This record gives sequence, C-alpha cells and structure tokens, in this order.
Amino acid sequence: MRQCHECSDGRTVPLDSGATARLSSATMTAETPRDLDAAAEAALARLLALLRKAGSAREAAWAISSEAIAALGLEDCIVYLVDASGTMLTQVAAYGPKLKAPKVIEYPITLRVGQGVVGACAAARETLRIDDTRTDPRYVVDDDQRLSELSIPLLHQGELLGVLDSEHSQLGFYSDRHVRVLRQMAVLLAERLAQLRQGDAIG
Repeated sequence: MRQCHECSDGRTVPLDSGATARLSSATMTAETPRDLDAAAEAALARLLALLRKAGSAREAAWAISSEAIAALGLEDCIVYLVDASGTMLTQVAAYGPKLKAPKVIEYPITLRVGQGVVGACAAARETLRIDDTRTDPRYVVDDDQRLSELSIPLLHQGELLGVLDSEHSQLGFYSDRHVRVLRQMAVLLAERLAQLRQGDAIG
C-alpha cells in the first residue's frame, strides 16, 4: 500500500514504495555506524521520526533545527533553503536567539550563494568549520557576532537544497563529533526535502 503524508493544508504528499526505506537508510550514507555514539544514534532516530511526519519543507527544517540544539548543546541552529533560481539562501527555521516565538524567526536574512560562510559553503558544496570567525573575512554578522561557525550543505544527488548552519560564542567550539552528527542530520533533511518536492511536483 502506498504511504502518504498529510500536509497542514489538507494535501497528501505521496511517498513512492522505497521512500521510507531511503529515508531510513540515509543515515548510512555519510558515516558508518561505528562513527556515531549511542546518544547520536538516538538523536538521529528522533529526527527521522520527526521528518517522516513533516508535510512541508519548513516543517522539516524546524524539526532538524530543534533536534540539533537538543542533541548537541548548540547555541543556535539555522536552516537556509535555496530559492528556485539557485542563487539565494533564506533562513526558514532557527532555534536559539533568533527564535522570536514558536516557529517564528526574528528578522530572517537572505544571503547570495557565495556570500558569507553560509554562502561559501553553498557555493563550494562542502562543509566549512570556522574556529575563529574574527579571522575569516567571509563571516557575516547576523543577530550577534559569535566566534565559531559550522556550515553544512544540504545536498541531494549533487543538487544544492540549502545549508544547515550553527554559530557559537566559544572559540573553536565545533568538534569532529559535531561535524559527523550534523552531517548525518543534513543527509536526512536533504532526503526528506527531495521527497516533499517530488510530492509537490506530482500534486
């Protein structure tokens, strides 16, 4: 039987027969299980459950930003999604100081692909870990200046869908574990975003 997700507007987003399996197995694509500790695996399992329920790209983005904060002790976590032209990145979900109200971002910003650390991450399609933002000329101050930043591209079959970004007030805050877990989360989010987009195209 074909599975569907019901969206907030009443639409259903159909999942093809292998969609759930692909989303479940996406955690295996970036790292092997032995690279992740039990706490990280539990966080990924929680995120997977939330993403399965997400009926829109924004719902999926809010799921990952909240779970990343809870699982990794981050000060903030922001999801940027790329526009249809592939040239602009806009904040669509944020936990931390920019959370004005439940699922409401205070002064969301838009960056060009190539602008700032986030834009550079998107342009290069690779993870950027900045241990001291004061020494990186690409750094763009958003709500406040922080000393560390980690940006991870959201990629599906080589296509850029957005960027998962986090900043912290502590110098050199982000560890290899942060990178591994957030990359895994980015893989899961990108897979779900692609599924939702496919559902929109079908609908």
